[in-house]
Amino acid sequence: MKKQFQIVGIVWIVLSVFMLVSAVGAADKSVIEWKFQDTYGSNSGPGKYLNVPFAKWIEEVSNGRIKVTRYEPGALASVNDTYDALSRGGAFDVAALYPGFYTGIMPEGNVEQGLPWGWSDAKAHTISLFKFGLLDIMKKVYAKHNLHLLAHYPMGDVYNIGTVKPVNKLEDLKGMKIRAVGAYAEYVKALGASPVSVPYGEIYMALKMGTIDGYLASAGALVSNKLGEVVHHYLLPTTNSIGFVVAVNQDSWNALPDDLKNVLEICGPQAAVEIAANYSGTVENSMAIARDKFGVQFHTLSLEDQQKAIKLALPIWDEIGAKSPESKEAVDAIKNTLRYLGRIQE
Repeated sequence: MKKQFQIVGIVWIVLSVFMLVSAVGAADKSVIEWKFQDTYGSNSGPGKYLNVPFAKWIEEVSNGRIKVTRYEPGALASVNDTYDALSRGGAFDVAALYPGFYTGIMPEGNVEQGLPWGWSDAKAHTISLFKFGLLDIMKKVYAKHNLHLLAHYPMGDVYNIGTVKPVNKLEDLKGMKIRAVGAYAEYVKALGASPVSVPYGEIYMALKMGTIDGYLASAGALVSNKLGEVVHHYLLPTTNSIGFVVAVNQDSWNALPDDLKNVLEICGPQAAVEIAANYSGTVENSMAIARDKFGVQFHTLSLEDQQKAIKLALPIWDEIGAKSPESKEAVDAIKNTLRYLGRIQE
């Protein structure tokens, strides 16, 4: 009987979404034009496999009633100013945002991007979003900043430190200049290295010119951003399934007809999960390409060093959680996820 109810429930959801999409097509046919500012270039992994498909998805799910023009990073606002410009409104309507760039304004973004050693995979990430309410928590936070949070990508990324010099243990990182932002800048400090804030698209030249000795970001960038040409060493395992978002200026959102709001609100988070799953597969493939094409060596930290890194990271979690009531709720969502999965015990 339970299985029958489950099947009926799934059929009802599918039919409901179908009716929503049909309603969109049957309603007012006027076309709404949205400007979409990206934080990542179209040739980068996040730009190519996440944001370009999501911009197209908005057009498709609206049956063409929303026309999206996507702009490369810096076209309408600098990468560092994209969040502020979207919040102010006027320059563009929607943007792909990396929370690490605006944690000074929104401390909860430190949790949203993923805490160091928090999500080891996309499964844990997705459970935090939907089972333990992280997505709803962050929707309320964005609303305070005149933004509507449309989607959050649980990227399932391989996220750690790539360096120009060999790093086999945490001790080797001391004194290095590592590109890192948000909570990860604090994590890099805890490791004895110096964090440097560099826009994603400028990492290659910063490495080549010696401005930085390494970067803390996706292993996928070894191929998509050709960082494997200048970075020959990368640490494993992943410190986090990194997350970033798509948000809409609240005025642009409010201007939408209710039927379009409904279909985007219901389908957007699920579409982001599907698109992110495709992206995570490209990261795994990039690691193999980086080995063969660029000779990148992958070094796995010892269990002792992994435990040490986790101990260094946990105080950062608590410090972030103390920044606001919503930050504590968000940190608790991740802790509850790891308890649920049996990954931490207290």
